[in-house]
Amino acid sequence: MRGDDELDLGSPTQRSLFVALATRPGTSVSRQELINAVWGANPPITVESSIYTYIARLRRTFEPKRQRRAPSALLVGDGTGYLLEIEPQRIDAQVFEEHLEDVRHLQRSGTWSQAVERLDTALALWRGPALNGVVGPLADAERTRLEELRFTAIEDRAQLLLEADRAGEVIGDLSGLVRTHPLRERLHYLLMVAHYRCGRRADALKQFHSVRRLLIKELGIEPGEDLLRCHDQILNGTLRSPVPPADSSPVTLTSRVSGSFAPFVVPAQLPRDVPGFTGRHEELRRLKEFASAADVRGEAGVILISGAPGVGKSALALRFARGLTDAYQSGQLHLDLRGFSNTARPMEPAEALGHLLTGLGNAPEPGEDVQALSSRYRSLVAGRRILIVLDNAWSAEQVRPLLPGDPSCLVLVTSRNRLSGLTTRDGALRMTLDLMPADDAVTLVRNVIRQASGEAEHPLAARLCQVGDYLPIALRIAAERMTSRFHGELAVDSRTLPERDELLESADTECDEQSSMRSVFSSSYRALPADAAEMFRLMGLHGGSTFDLVTAAIMADVGHERARRIVDSLLSGHLLRITPCNRLRFHDDMLRAYAKDRAMTEMPYRTRRAAVSRLVIHYLRTADAAIRLLYPSRYPLPPPPLTPDGSAPLRLRGAEQARVWFETELSNLSAAVRQAGAYGVCPVRERLPDLIQTFLRARSEGHPAVPANSPRPEGPPSM
Repeated sequence: MRGDDELDLGSPTQRSLFVALATRPGTSVSRQELINAVWGANPPITVESSIYTYIARLRRTFEPKRQRRAPSALLVGDGTGYLLEIEPQRIDAQVFEEHLEDVRHLQRSGTWSQAVERLDTALALWRGPALNGVVGPLADAERTRLEELRFTAIEDRAQLLLEADRAGEVIGDLSGLVRTHPLRERLHYLLMVAHYRCGRRADALKQFHSVRRLLIKELGIEPGEDLLRCHDQILNGTLRSPVPPADSSPVTLTSRVSGSFAPFVVPAQLPRDVPGFTGRHEELRRLKEFASAADVRGEAGVILISGAPGVGKSALALRFARGLTDAYQSGQLHLDLRGFSNTARPMEPAEALGHLLTGLGNAPEPGEDVQALSSRYRSLVAGRRILIVLDNAWSAEQVRPLLPGDPSCLVLVTSRNRLSGLTTRDGALRMTLDLMPADDAVTLVRNVIRQASGEAEHPLAARLCQVGDYLPIALRIAAERMTSRFHGELAVDSRTLPERDELLESADTECDEQSSMRSVFSSSYRALPADAAEMFRLMGLHGGSTFDLVTAAIMADVGHERARRIVDSLLSGHLLRITPCNRLRFHDDMLRAYAKDRAMTEMPYRTRRAAVSRLVIHYLRTADAAIRLLYPSRYPLPPPPLTPDGSAPLRLRGAEQARVWFETELSNLSAAVRQAGAYGVCPVRERLPDLIQTFLRARSEGHPAVPANSPRPEGPPSM
């Protein structure tokens, strides 16, 4: 400036040369430094002559009355470079930084109002973007530095206004800036504090959720520590200082309890990850999709992982939770709800809430009921990014009081039961965990053997997986058994493979409760109602792999509707499952072996024989009726009653239905023959084999194959 007139400093390159000199007033700047500042690493060949030209033009601009060969009083050359002889007070950037230094002294002395006035003076020096129209490496760096100083000054001014109890002014100043500079977290931070100081707590929390969504969407990151701490303190009503001291350790968050302040503890309760966790890649991918979908919708995410005992629900939940710790920086809670414990009753909601609150640093008060505990728990976790793992749940009623109401939290629930109430009422996303795929099962077995013996391969690994029925806990026990019985040496003879019954027995004597198959299964079995436990045992005596509801009702000697209710409870506990052909089977062969073991141990011979007798007579009656429909000329008359028990065969309508039934039940009929022989059920053991042979001979002699869509026999459906 010359007086009130603004000087034209020429081209952008010439302006850049002046900036390189003005940033170091009173100091000689070498030609090479000028070249680096203006042109960078690739200057033109004529750069030396260009510098002379630009310097001459600047001298004429600054000193138009200077004689042609007279020395310059403003731009002085010293042979190696040039020096700008100008007082720093005439350069706005220098004055601006001096004001900022004065503000720091005023702030340390607590004179907030004077500090605000000095910042106002400093910010008034800005008339537009810094170094507008100037190019070159130095200009780019200096522009970034000055703009950052300006925004820091704006933020410091807002902080000083808050310290001076002038929060209302901050809201007006920052509301527009957070829209034009949405990724500057400190602007959001100070605006949240201003809203809070003005009694607008809801607006403060809304501001937090707004910036959090933006950071996740734009950068894929969570808010920083200061924003999270501010949010937590606003929730608790404990915010005192606008910003934490720069040189102090992190502030301890507090929550008001019974008139005093109790520290908020950032929990990190996830147990140790399962060593050698293998596979489940698709399940982990789906869990990630579930969590992301809940986050995008802004809903309180609840994911339910259900499945049979020993299938690896807790291990999967823990592996998934371990991968989310960075996204849930406010902490991770873990609680075993003891839904299927052999040594303790399922945890009551009040006890569970007490554990969760204690984990958050807020122990329950004596006499607090479930509603009060749940309300305080939800208030405490609201808005915090907390991951909550509720393991081994028994019922939806047990879990529901533990669910937070805020979308900032994610809850993982594991259970052997279906917990349908969580999906229908609470919107939980369910994943039903099944047996391991064959490839992953073999990998798991090899990993266990490698850890025990040092060998990476084993010729019997695939066979061992079949023995363990691809159930993770059974695979680990079977692999350990293969090495421990030979003291770490590998057994390669198939005769050394453990049997399923042996796995149950060895687990009972050599493993702890959490690693014992018998303990894992018995915790589900002991939790069954008496009628469901009885049917579970009786179906263990069934020799086939699948069966229908009619068979279950006959073996348990109950009506079809009652049988349906009992079977539903077994399905809910994942002890039974429905096959794609709408038939029933045990979840896995290890469970079937356990059910048979319980029947042989807990039921007297007379009870077992009666159930087997009902089963084989049912098969005999229905097989006889089917043969008579298939071959009416050979068997024209109805069969005589076998026993006075009142049972009747299924009503088969036509030859096609009879053929479908025979094909479906063929393996079960053969098993029934063996059962009849074992329990001495006469005359079944003589007559049923004849009927089976009759059907097999007719089929081998060219009877047409059974159509895939043939109707089922008339009578109660499988399910």
